[in-house]
Amino acid sequence: MTEPQIPPLVQPWDIIEIGAADYLNGDGMLRLRVIHVRAEADHPRIEWIHLLGNRLHGDREGQMMMVTVRASALRRPGAVSRPAAWSVDPATDGGVGRTGPG
Repeated sequence: MTEPQIPPLVQPWDIIEIGAADYLNGDGMLRLRVIHVRAEADHPRIEWIHLLGNRLHGDREGQMMMVTVRASALRRPGAVSRPAAWSVDPATDGGVGRTGPG
């Protein structure tokens, strides 16, 4: 019998939206398009997750930042928005295998 696959808490191209109390040195609401998630994020008992991403201001991307986020905040409904489709066409993404939402 195979166990059901649990989707990752957060993954590249997700958009997170959390309050200042939910990330270290928080300075207000944070909207972030995730670029990289450190490997330990899949651990079921993890309390903090290290993310790299671009801060979003409205529909514009701003500064790139490394942020440490409470895992419990990412488990709240609406905190993580996941794109529906991915492109894996190396001709459009510079050969890295992913361009994000398609």
